[in-house]
Amino acid sequence: MYEHILVPLDGSKNSQQALEEAVKLAKQFGSKLSLITVINNTNFYYGAGGTGLPANMYDDQKTVANQIIADAKKYVDSQGVEYETAVDIGNPKNIIAHIYPDQHDVDLIVIGKSGVDALNRLLIGSTTAYVVRNATTKVLVVNAKE
Repeated sequence: MYEHILVPLDGSKNSQQALEEAVKLAKQFGSKLSLITVINNTNFYYGAGGTGLPANMYDDQKTVANQIIADAKKYVDSQGVEYETAVDIGNPKNIIAHIYPDQHDVDLIVIGKSGVDALNRLLIGSTTAYVVRNATTKVLVVNAKE
């Protein structure tokens, strides 16, 4: 039913729960997972006052993104599920809802209901809400367990 499942990760507990759900589905359907985290480059622009990208801000974000992917890989390896990984830079909403699924023939996006960035969610809107409204493929939203 689902051959390729996209799992956006941001380091939050809820995205970890989405990963766990995606692994269950992958085992059931023999699916491949794509584990992705997106470095939000709009944060660089606003954080720098619109003057450009400070190198240390990008390096810090890349380090965090690589750790998120490394943690996810450990879990998925322990579950014996096929996967690929990606760390992308850009607008998370567009990459998750449109760009990655379209370029990689994704059948399903499994995403957490809420992530780690409450301030951005308040100011510019929830990535999950955007993905649900605009995705080019099916979306499964995983609620936090607590």
